[in-house]
Amino acid sequence: MYTTEYYEKHLKIAFEISDRRGELEGAAYGNFGNCYQCLVDYRKSIENQKKDLKVAKEIGHRGGEGAAYGNLGNSYQSLGDYRKSIEYHEKHLKIAKEIGEQGREGRANGNLGNS
Repeated sequence: MYTTEYYEKHLKIAFEISDRRGELEGAAYGNFGNCYQCLVDYRKSIENQKKDLKVAKEIGHRGGEGAAYGNLGNSYQSLGDYRKSIEYHEKHLKIAKEIGEQGREGRANGNLGNS
């Protein structure tokens, strides 16, 4: 069963300790987004994934930025907006190649194949 309760606690702790790293604030937004996708609330999923992306960009976390793009691509795919899905997955792939993470590159290619 999916619930946002624990992600709310996660985000609250991140704010309390002022931790913007991908492991706390950014990850909380990303997890919220994934949770809302499972709950079939794609608009809320996208809203939270965009917050994750914003945090990743602000702190210079390229891996987190790529993951957020990938998650956005998945949410837009679920909405049936395949052009945006492909656009975000291509951004994920570009970052994965830039930072040399083959695992992320593989996931991005797989997601592009699904879009």
